[in-house]
Amino acid sequence: MFCPTTIRRGGILFLVALVAAACSSGTSSNPIGNNNVPPELLACRARVDSPSSFAEIALRSAQNLGTSRIADRSGTERDARLHPDGNTVVFARERSGGNPDSDELYVAVIDGSRAELRLTANNDRDHQPCWSPDGSQILFVSERNGATALWLVAPDGSDARLFLAAPAGERDGQPDWSRASNRIVFSRRDAQGKHRLYLAEANGTGVMPLTDGGPGTGLDTGDFAPSFSPDGGTIAFVRQLGASTTTLCLVDVASTVVTPRFATVGAIDLPRFAPTMDRLFFGLAEPLAGRASLRLASLPIGSGEPTLLWPDERWQLEGLDILPALTAAPAANPPELLDVTKAQLQLAFGTSAFGSRNDIADEDGLEFRVLTATNDFHEVGGINVRFDLPVADPEDVLELRVRAVARVLRTGGDTALRMSIYNPVDERFDTAVEVAPGDTTAQTMTFRTSSLRHVTRERQVRITVVGEIADGPQTELRVDLVEVTLVTKVTPP
Repeated sequence: MFCPTTIRRGGILFLVALVAAACSSGTSSNPIGNNNVPPELLACRARVDSPSSFAEIALRSAQNLGTSRIADRSGTERDARLHPDGNTVVFARERSGGNPDSDELYVAVIDGSRAELRLTANNDRDHQPCWSPDGSQILFVSERNGATALWLVAPDGSDARLFLAAPAGERDGQPDWSRASNRIVFSRRDAQGKHRLYLAEANGTGVMPLTDGGPGTGLDTGDFAPSFSPDGGTIAFVRQLGASTTTLCLVDVASTVVTPRFATVGAIDLPRFAPTMDRLFFGLAEPLAGRASLRLASLPIGSGEPTLLWPDERWQLEGLDILPALTAAPAANPPELLDVTKAQLQLAFGTSAFGSRNDIADEDGLEFRVLTATNDFHEVGGINVRFDLPVADPEDVLELRVRAVARVLRTGGDTALRMSIYNPVDERFDTAVEVAPGDTTAQTMTFRTSSLRHVTRERQVRITVVGEIADGPQTELRVDLVEVTLVTKVTPP
């Protein structure tokens, strides 16, 4: 079904409202139950367009369900870490909006039983906190006294003191404290700008190098963001080899052997182990693939590709920790390619469209055509494809792998191709991929997500492909492929 077949300029605003409400008869957009989902992750996030005004510490399941957050105030929160009690959280917040150098430390609780407490108050940056294994101390990075060094403070803000002074001309940061081994790992930047990981005992003695920083050269290359595994035997970290190549690595603490796990042209940050040590959670940005903001992702420890928990480009990940409630990832069935010829095809924006669902079933040069409409001094065309998911329960969905191939017949200015996925919780289409084509050749856009926030109770998912072209004559969006591959959990017999 195609709904509607032809819409002229006078009906564009009506059309947008119609699509948002799912214009086909019998279509519903009810979100999966969201309010009382037990949290498994806590993550600081800030709006890319206004990080000072829209920032929070969100509490979510490992598949992005839930609406809870820690009570907050104005200013971007970063570096949230969970106390061993599973309720108390320490984090950094800007005291001056838009200025990360103004970070100070705060403590709050998930259940709201105590008021937020500010721990530090000075004119120097205090950030990147972590708890001692018994929760009696907070290790953090301070830039006071003209140096960047590791400090300690009590959970009530008292007894702030230097823990470890870096050698002259060097800087220490990004500590993590193992609850299993009581050892501390941190990243040290030498005078030439190279970062290496170091280990220390809980009393600040026994400082020794763990990694060599890799083969990269230049300012701020090397090893960053270390995080202990629950058993204390492995550390996940980020290796920066140059201006753009970043690798998520694992290092064995006993042997110091480094194992690269995933590399990308982009950014990786904040790696954290799941309590069951079967996967890693981290921030991932891949600008060349159309995903520029740092988004929450997960990755199996052994093999496989990253999957986005947060596909939405609006949010930037600023901090991450894992709650002990997180269990092992369910076993997965083999991936299943959905039949787009049975999906519902809608005109999302434009004056008219030509073609059928067969035109977007294969990457074969047969294209679905949309004539653009003028909107806010741009020419815009788009299609909306709704898939019915062959599952008995929407929560059986583990992953959606989405791929689209599209082009526009005119480029220049701020031309963009976008692929979005409908979010019934927030009643909006979340942009997962945005690319800027340099010519009229077809562009491939892909993303993977495990977010159940984007699956409806009616077992449906909606994908939109949009072309936005700079002001000028009417043109066309042409779509060659819209493909969704479904991965589901194995259900008991």
